[in-house]
Amino acid sequence: MTAVHHWIFLALLGAAGVLCRAGVAKLTGFVTGDGFPWSVTIVNVVGSFAFAAIVASTPIRGLPSGSETLLLVGFLGGFTTFSSFSFDTLQLLRGGQTSTAFAFMAINNVGGLAAAWAGLTAFTSHSG
Repeated sequence: MTAVHHWIFLALLGAAGVLCRAGVAKLTGFVTGDGFPWSVTIVNVVGSFAFAAIVASTPIRGLPSGSETLLLVGFLGGFTTFSSFSFDTLQLLRGGQTSTAFAFMAINNVGGLAAAWAGLTAFTSHSG
């Protein structure tokens, strides 16, 4: 793959991640309504799992050189929402919803770490 192709694929995968994120936000908003920022939570937890799973499975699956970077930086860079997480937490705090803000932070952090552990564990070879 040439350097130009690499950058084009990176941009396309970033755009695909953004579109998937917008789709999750739209669907989640339709299902759950306003209140708790569930779409950010879902995207952060799923993104954490996917990131770890890709890192763990790349050597096993024999993906082509550069694929890991394209998926992690491109797709997941467009898909995950840590900046939105920070902003939504601040908005909850500024709105006097302290308990909701702390629940939001706990679910995202614990859920993200648990999902990353699950992704790493599920896609790491345990032969020994």
